[in-house]
Amino acid sequence: MEIRQAMNGRQLPANAAITPEHRWALTLRVGRWWRGFGTGLCFVVYACVGWLAGVTLLPLVSLCSGSGEQRQQRVRRLVSWSFRALLATIAGLRLGHVEVQGRQWLRQAEGKLLVANHPMYLDVVALVGLLPLADCVVKQAMWRNRLYRRFVKVLGYIGNADSVGLLHDCVDSLRSGRTLILFPEGTRSTPGEPLHFERGAAQVAVRSGCDILPVVIRCRPLVLGKHQAWHEVSDRPWVLELNICPPCSPAELGVTVDMPRAVAARRVNRALQALFVQQLGSGDAVPGCTGDGGVTGRAQEAT
Repeated sequence: MEIRQAMNGRQLPANAAITPEHRWALTLRVGRWWRGFGTGLCFVVYACVGWLAGVTLLPLVSLCSGSGEQRQQRVRRLVSWSFRALLATIAGLRLGHVEVQGRQWLRQAEGKLLVANHPMYLDVVALVGLLPLADCVVKQAMWRNRLYRRFVKVLGYIGNADSVGLLHDCVDSLRSGRTLILFPEGTRSTPGEPLHFERGAAQVAVRSGCDILPVVIRCRPLVLGKHQAWHEVSDRPWVLELNICPPCSPAELGVTVDMPRAVAARRVNRALQALFVQQLGSGDAVPGCTGDGGVTGRAQEAT
């Protein structure tokens, strides 16, 4: 009986012994196959469950008594629960799991702008799972998606079709005491390229005067990143690390009362980008944040 070598399919002689290297190669190959299959399965199952919930649970929730805001909160909690269930399923299938550091700062997240980098597809899922009632900015394409547009409409998330209206809606969200999740990159990070923040999140922070809650996200090894197909899996399960920093105010990032908004936004944006670059480059757990909610001198110097 012939044994096929795991990595390249070459045949070994019938009397050849199976070495540890062959076993390891076969294990890697089977693991990659399983993670590719499991990832595709999760996408398909969640899409089907989402469609089914949109035509069954969503109308039932909408019929429940209460104000429009109460119905919105119920749907948001339902979506958050479904995201947590998805991540639990992924962990149960040994595809990957989420680790959260600094979770205590989420208890103070109301009325704060949560700013995060965006390395992979599921970091949004993880953040919404942690903050069920948070506001998010949703791409206009989601409003036209037949699968999700029912939920997007009821959830009351902020659309990005109008840039001026988007800024006002974000400021109003924070002034009403809600948590707002923004990704300053505007899209998923491009692997191998320097981190670059657009100025929109900084403008929201300056105009609202709210505190900023930085969340540094890493995915090791990177999967579901930009320009990565869903079936491009790694040799081992991924770990999505969410490192939540203590909140900091625009003043702690170098903004003064008499500073013009445009200058203040540039300063906040540079300070935030420097903070994230420092953290992502160090590989440590939030070393750029101090325990009292401030930032280190390296981030301040960048302003």
